[in-house]
Amino acid sequence: MAEHIRHEAVREQLRGIWIQSAFIKFCDGEITEQFHLDLSRVFGPLEVHRTREYLDERTPELLKLSSSEDPTEIEVDGERGGQFQSWHKDSIYFEKVNRGGMLRALKPTSRGGLTGFVDLADAYDRLPLALKNRIENLRIVYRMSLQDEHPYTIGEKVRVLKKSNSLAALFDRRDRDFPPVSHPLVFTQPGSGRKVLNFSPSHAKYVEGLGREQSHELLTAIATHVYACPAYHHRWTTEEMLLWDNWRMVHMVSLQPLDEERIMQRTTIAGDYGFGRRVLPQTVI
Repeated sequence: MAEHIRHEAVREQLRGIWIQSAFIKFCDGEITEQFHLDLSRVFGPLEVHRTREYLDERTPELLKLSSSEDPTEIEVDGERGGQFQSWHKDSIYFEKVNRGGMLRALKPTSRGGLTGFVDLADAYDRLPLALKNRIENLRIVYRMSLQDEHPYTIGEKVRVLKKSNSLAALFDRRDRDFPPVSHPLVFTQPGSGRKVLNFSPSHAKYVEGLGREQSHELLTAIATHVYACPAYHHRWTTEEMLLWDNWRMVHMVSLQPLDEERIMQRTTIAGDYGFGRRVLPQTVI
């Protein structure tokens, strides 16, 4: 594969597959950090992820996610573990939402730690027509928040028991670096022309222009719909990488045992679909 991606015809073919499917699994080849970077760049320039607390100091384009000696401890539906993340879009709490990511496992766990994906273009197609018409021109306000502060991650009961040092440092700068933003509930994916249900259950706060009760009712209905959509859950080995379209997919990570270390590494493909905007302070509820 390393030799093949040097040919522009192969690169164009891969980019076309990604636009149409929003997800590619690469497997059965030797994976190195350099190949991870080179293959990621086939799909666009890389950016340094803005959660700097998790960057690889040697290669800042690589984000390292590790359950270290100081993990975040979370309880999900009564079970205690670590590294859980509810369904979300990366960077949804920024004005600019990155184009995608390529993820691999450096050290998977023997159980748990699966990564799930839902295609939000398919989720839009499955919406009733009346709901499609209702949400066409609406926008959602997002704000970075902890796992147990997400009112629309309705598929599980979550409690954060202990924050890792990295997570605590990230939230120490939330008020300065992570102001509220809004994104449209629907947009058209460049390249494919498909409409996307642009909704991240994590970090969603309210719908602009609606009252509190009406907003909550609508977002609960949308979240219920997303949780009911078909999902792919990937059990990791060290022999594959997954590429996903962050404009079109939500993903999640299932709870992992606290007595096992899980180390993941990812790249972030730069981009801006152009619809995010800062929310004025007086509009925040």
